[in-house]
Amino acid sequence: MLRKAKPLSAPAPVGIIAPASAPRTEQSLTLGLQNLVKAGFRPVLKRESFNAHGFLAGTDAERLTEFNSFLRSDEVDALFCVRGGYGCLRLLDDIDYEAARAHPKVLVGYSDITALHLALFKHAGWIGISGPMVAVEWPNPDEANCEQFLRLISGSLSSGPLDSKEHPLSSLFSGSVEGTLLGGNLSLITKMCGSEHLPDLTGAILFLEDIGESPYRIDSLFAQLKLSGHLSLLGGVVLGSFTDAEPLPGRPTLELKQVFEDYFRPLNIPVAMGLRYGHHPEKVAIPIGVQARLHCDEGQASLEILESAVL
Repeated sequence: MLRKAKPLSAPAPVGIIAPASAPRTEQSLTLGLQNLVKAGFRPVLKRESFNAHGFLAGTDAERLTEFNSFLRSDEVDALFCVRGGYGCLRLLDDIDYEAARAHPKVLVGYSDITALHLALFKHAGWIGISGPMVAVEWPNPDEANCEQFLRLISGSLSSGPLDSKEHPLSSLFSGSVEGTLLGGNLSLITKMCGSEHLPDLTGAILFLEDIGESPYRIDSLFAQLKLSGHLSLLGGVVLGSFTDAEPLPGRPTLELKQVFEDYFRPLNIPVAMGLRYGHHPEKVAIPIGVQARLHCDEGQASLEILESAVL
């Protein structure tokens, strides 16, 4: 059962969390918080600082205490992540999902935050938003992207295409499907295979992106989804950006499109490419857990959300 949070309107209180890695610089965090205030939000913090503990933004206990404290209260309407990096997988077993079910909020983030999005959707029925992070996009927000995100989280964007005519999708394999929109970072999704935290992907429209993975590594990630039985369950796929995916110089390689074709052709489902989503400044914010429609035909494709991400 879905548990949607209420729409955000100024001056909405939002919890600032660092469940993965620490901000790269203190300046990026400070500037991001300032711009959140300018956008009409009221940041609420549980920790005085997000000091690095190796590659983490604090110990597991510190990050978990921060997260569960917000889950157990109604003091904020949403949780905005500082950045991704790595660390969310270490928290999944000990999250207070019962509190999450009782106090639904909108979780905003992407990359490593994919693990939290999918686990909270499965265990608590949360609708999340794969969107801008405090110390990554908010220090220098793109005006168009910011506007689209604000419309999404306020409920004013309740349905319609996720991207604009200036950024059309292309069709890799034709077909039409309606289903639950799930996804995020490919590497994180494959790492959740075999755990109790990965949602049922039967009939889902899966959107994907990744960074720093060469074609053979991306091939291996799709192979894991196939061998674990998840790939054959999908209703459709939307491919975003796979940045920094160049193979090592002089090494034989398949092109990424060849990898996609090899894994998706046997499935006989619609597959689209070119979603403006991934590890780059200009990206569309995507709701996770809502119903959506994917249509692919004659080289063109469209992805539409069919319901609001909030109440």
